Amino acid sequence: MARRLLSIWFPRLASDTSLRKRPVEGPFALTLRSGNSDHLHCVSPLAQAHGLARGMALADARAICPDLATRPAELAREAAALAGLRRW
Repeated sequence: MARRLLSIWFPRLASDTSLRKRPVEGPFALTLRSGNSDHLHCVSPLAQAHGLARGMALADARAICPDLATRPAELAREAAALAGLRRW
């Protein structure tokens, strides 16, 4: 029998997981430290609607959307969520 592979992309898994535990009203993003600055790691649909995108500098994002709520990204938690989906 031929082996089959399935590829699924979850662009907001990290933010969805974080928001499920602690909801936020309004635009939301997870941030990662890169060098001397923070960058957006994952953005909510509302943040994306405000023009924010993954990889954007946090300072630029706040200039565009001053009411942006942020939390540091938890890469271990994101990996655990992916592992749980993989077992499913």
